[in-house]
Amino acid sequence: MTHTDRKQSRRVLIAGAKFGEVYLNAFLQPQAGLELAGLLARGSRRAQQLAHDFGIPLYTSLEQLPDDIDIACVVVRSTVAQGEGSQLAADLLRRGIHVLQEHPLHPDDVARLQALADESNLVYWINSFYPNIPAGRCWIEKASRIRSLLEGQKPCSAQLTTSRQLLYSMLDLLLQACGLVDGNGIRVEVLDGSDDCFVPLRLVLPGGSQAVLRLQAYLDPSDPDMFSLVMHRASLAWPSGYLTLESSYGPVLWTGVFHDPQHGSDDRTMYRGANAGGCYAQPTSMVLRDAPGSWRDAFEIDGAAGIAYALRALRQVLDGASVPAAFSPAYQLALARLWLAVLHVAPPIVERHLAPPRLITWDDLNGAEASKAALRGTHG
Repeated sequence: MTHTDRKQSRRVLIAGAKFGEVYLNAFLQPQAGLELAGLLARGSRRAQQLAHDFGIPLYTSLEQLPDDIDIACVVVRSTVAQGEGSQLAADLLRRGIHVLQEHPLHPDDVARLQALADESNLVYWINSFYPNIPAGRCWIEKASRIRSLLEGQKPCSAQLTTSRQLLYSMLDLLLQACGLVDGNGIRVEVLDGSDDCFVPLRLVLPGGSQAVLRLQAYLDPSDPDMFSLVMHRASLAWPSGYLTLESSYGPVLWTGVFHDPQHGSDDRTMYRGANAGGCYAQPTSMVLRDAPGSWRDAFEIDGAAGIAYALRALRQVLDGASVPAAFSPAYQLALARLWLAVLHVAPPIVERHLAPPRLITWDDLNGAEASKAALRGTHG
């Protein structure tokens, strides 16, 4: 498949006015070679407000779309999530529009939509979002760097914690960080040790490495997007240390193993005779990327940066660049199959009707006086 129809600017439609707002946020900053062309939604007050704020047309049906749309971002629940996103993606492809669709998708839908795109020489990609935001990209890139420093050695162990709602993106993070271009050969097993909150599973990766996945055992069916105890927490270990994505938006940490080759020596203390540039001079842990300062920053800045990253990659492919490995059809289909395999192996989800959790603030944890003192130190 080749895409070399170079245009000065690609016109982008956002379909969906809920999480689609984060996609719109990508255009809070100018995007070279990309132009926000409109919002396709049901016409709710929210959709009307977003269209007004971004200064774009609001379309409420496919028939209203102009003929100059190049790319559509489908941010509507897919068939497997009891939504119309998969059918909408198919309809847009039939109109000759390239599609970037928000995850998750059933592998049957992935195969069908990939084939439909291929028939018309179009691009169809699934965006699992979190590997493309700055924290996810940092974690993946640093894992690649560590593998390179260790002559290609893959992690000897992995620890993952997530919810059912975010499993798809967690698996994408894992595969990319481990440099695995094919998720088809991964074996999934349930482990002992379940509790009221999490079910442990083992993923046996090619080459013998293993990942322990703690998958949240429950959700609230009346509000399935909320109540993730842990959205993403992932740690990869090598003999030299471990690399952690502490939360979906960061921070990203590297914690090196402390090793003093002369720790058994009777000739010196830890402080005398130790090499100033050796193990004692190393940080106990390194912050490779900080977390955003607030959830607003996460959605308006980091999340928007992830969407912009995916759209730039798509534009570059349309202009003749190679398809990134994580967006290749084979990789994306294998990822969807792995996601479904994990869900089939995991015990059935437990449904709970939950009250909103208590918000615990900085002041709650540290006391108002400690917060005031920190503020004085910041401005003093």
